[in-house]
Amino acid sequence: MITDGFDFIAAMLGLCAGFVLLERHARWRVFRWFPSIVLVMFGSMTLYTVGAWEMTDEIRFARATVRDNLIPAMLFLMSLRFNLGVMRKLGWRLIALSLVSTLTVMIGFIVVHQVMSPLLGDETPLTFATMSAGWTGGTQNFVAVKEALSVTDAAMTYTLLMGALCYTIWLVFIIALKPYEKPMAGFLRADDDAMDTLADEFAALETNSVPDTQSLLIMLGLSLVVASLSHFAGDRLAGLGVFNAMIWAIILSSILGMIGAHTSLARLAGSDEVSGIMLYLVVALIGAEVSLGAIRDAPMYILSGFMILAVHGVLLLLAARWLRVNLYLVGIASIANIGSAPSAAVVGAAYGRNLVPVAVVMALIGSMLGSFVGLSVAEILTWLTAG
Repeated sequence: MITDGFDFIAAMLGLCAGFVLLERHARWRVFRWFPSIVLVMFGSMTLYTVGAWEMTDEIRFARATVRDNLIPAMLFLMSLRFNLGVMRKLGWRLIALSLVSTLTVMIGFIVVHQVMSPLLGDETPLTFATMSAGWTGGTQNFVAVKEALSVTDAAMTYTLLMGALCYTIWLVFIIALKPYEKPMAGFLRADDDAMDTLADEFAALETNSVPDTQSLLIMLGLSLVVASLSHFAGDRLAGLGVFNAMIWAIILSSILGMIGAHTSLARLAGSDEVSGIMLYLVVALIGAEVSLGAIRDAPMYILSGFMILAVHGVLLLLAARWLRVNLYLVGIASIANIGSAPSAAVVGAAYGRNLVPVAVVMALIGSMLGSFVGLSVAEILTWLTAG
């Protein structure tokens, strides 16, 4: 049993490396449905469930220190991909579809919470808000809002299981919609004339730059400095009484990344690779204190998750009909929120490889909004609960 802080962090990194290695070389079909980052979280939960480590004070300190400092560093690097020029090329209809997809997830969480709250725990306004950030922007927004709202791992247990289980089933469902694109075209009144031109423009924007030691070191060092400065400034801004220190650190690091996206930093390779490593480790750390044994006690949460997805799906289809987009784009917009850029890319590739760049950019739009969505849902649900 692991009881030392360094051994624990080493085990988390080893777990991440193991799943990435399997995904790259084993060619197991399971990775077509469950990306390695999802399996990392389940793997971490499983190891904790079977008693691979004991949550000693040393492990708790190491876990909190690494997690809380990597989150703003990771958000800074991911925000370096925020390119307004690329967003404009996406076209107003697809940008609108992305925004509507995000809005319908928010509505789903708010409506279902009001319906199901008598059957759920007292902390669900904050846990649902945290999951809404993940289901609109991805894992990085989930972990950012979780820490910003100071939601404990114990409180998140059921909602985390809801999110993981419902997401994986939703991903399979979205891919399974592929044969229904033509039958649904009449209802959606799809107009696809501009899609081929758009795909060609995205292909022209792709870069083949390969990160070297210098660029990786620059990105790692710069992101950690930004994280340190964001925490320093956040501690002082928290005195204003508007947000806590972690929320300020998240906002400041994201804004600095967006500003950096319009400088030469955006053209420097390495940000994706370094932020990807950080994301894997943070995901493993989140699952490290969640027992899978709790799933038998969470049926109402799992039902709530499917209800949220149902509200989201119905409203998104109605919006898609007004926007005149096809079922492929509806599925991509949905999974770009509920999942992340890798999930959106998987769905885009399943529908047609020319859709992959569009899927990634739609996921990026969600990732820029996810943290703010989660904080907004927290305010709304807290207000409704208090009322």
